[in-house]
Order: sequence, then C-alpha cells, then structure tokens
Amino acid sequence: MRSSVREFLAQEHMQALGVPTSRSLSLYVSKTETVNRQWYSEGSRSQNPDRVIAEPVAISTRVAPSFIRVGQLELFGRRARKEEHPEALKELEMLVLHLIDREYADVIDSQLETEEKLLLLAQAFRDRLSSLVANWIRVGYCQGNFNSDNCAVGGFTLDYGPFGFCELFNPRFQPWTGGGLHFSFYNQPVAAEANFHMFCSALKPLLASHPTALQQLDEIQVGFAQTIQAKMEQMWASKLGLEHFDGALLDELQTLMLETAVDYTIFFRELGDSRRY
Repeated sequence: MRSSVREFLAQEHMQALGVPTSRSLSLYVSKTETVNRQWYSEGSRSQNPDRVIAEPVAISTRVAPSFIRVGQLELFGRRARKEEHPEALKELEMLVLHLIDREYADVIDSQLETEEKLLLLAQAFRDRLSSLVANWIRVGYCQGNFNSDNCAVGGFTLDYGPFGFCELFNPRFQPWTGGGLHFSFYNQPVAAEANFHMFCSALKPLLASHPTALQQLDEIQVGFAQTIQAKMEQMWASKLGLEHFDGALLDELQTLMLETAVDYTIFFRELGDSRRY
C-alpha cells in the first residue's frame, strides 16, 4: 500500500511540475490480503530497513501512450543480430514501427521509407530523453534504477519503483539503497546516454543494408552528450534566472550549497522569491 500510494501521487505531482510522465488511473487496496515488506523501526537512523512489517496488498494502475521500453528493443535487436529465428528481423521492424505509430506519429511522416523513419525516431528520442533528464534535475527527482528496462522510448518518466526527491543537496543522492552511484542524482545524464546507446544499437540491424543511414545513426548517437549538455545548461540558466548559462557561477553556487547543507528545492524556491530582495 505504501509504495502504491507514493507512485500514484508522484505521477500526478510530476505532471503538475511539467515533467513528462505516465499518469495515475486508479489505486486498489485489498481488505483482506497482506504482504511482508521491509521497513524501519521507530526512531531508526539505519540506512537500510531493519525489520519486516505486514502491509495491505495494493495495485496502482498507470496509463501512457505505450509502455515500450529501451530494454524491449534491446531484446528484439539482439534476436535480430544473432538471427535467432527466421522472423527475428521482421519482428524488430514491427515493434519499432508500432513504437513510431504510438509515440511519434506527430513528428514522423508515415509515408517515409523505414530507414528515414528510424533516423527521425533516433533524433526525436534523443531530444525527448535529454529534455526529460534535464527536467528531473530541475525538480530534484532521482530515478534510482534508470536502466534500459526502466527507460520509456516515448521519453517520459516511467518507473516509480526506487525513486525519490533530493532534499539535503547531494549530487550523489540515491533513494535506492542498492542503486549505487551510477544511478545517483547528478549521474542521470550519464545513465541516459547509456540507455540511448542501447537504443541505437537495437536499431542497427534494421539499417544493415543502408550504410549511409547507419553512419547517420552513429552520428546521432555520438551527439547525445552534446545534446544533453545543451539541455542542462538551458535548464540551469532558467532555474537561476539568467539569460545565458554561467558555468563558473553554478560551480561556485553548488559548492556553497554542499558546504551549508541546504534543501535543494527550498533553496531555489527562496532564491526565486523576488519579495525578499
């Protein structure tokens, strides 16, 4: 029940903050069944849960244009590369074209050739994914397990399993005790780039007979780091009320935020309150 309520509320909170996300539809709770879950004793300061409690069984239902993940494309792409069965390449193509119809029909002309669609898809997903992660940093959100199975190819926040919002400012904030630094708060752009590389690798079997398009896909893939850097700089400039990004100013500010142990969200709310100045 506890985690289901968190997910239900978090999706609507993210929507209100202007962050692309799946949406909450319903929340059901059982009146009779329970499940054992780890939790903390009262007054505990342990990093990990130290006891087990019984909680009501609950189901949070969410909606989105599709729930296709990078991990699913990886699976079909791997089957196609290894030629695991005669229809492997065809199945990959069907999945990708279905993805385009469900998530990108507004930006990709259905009359184009498949290789043209794939390149436009890669460009559009790169833009959405980089914007999404910049938005996550903007609002202090950390997806504690941002692997390819939790990365929606539609470019929205999908998985609300191990997640949290940064309170005490810490670039290494990780809401999931088993998550590690590779999925920590400020490392999310790097995790996004890894997911995008997996996405591009999954598309490559469909372009094997189109060397020019394959080269263009490689260029799109290589350009991810520059794209997300531009999105991050745009976000920071806006968050700080600047016309242009100032890296030196941001570095100095973040050093002070670490030294003074401020709350990430409250600090920027206070900074933006013009009535105080």
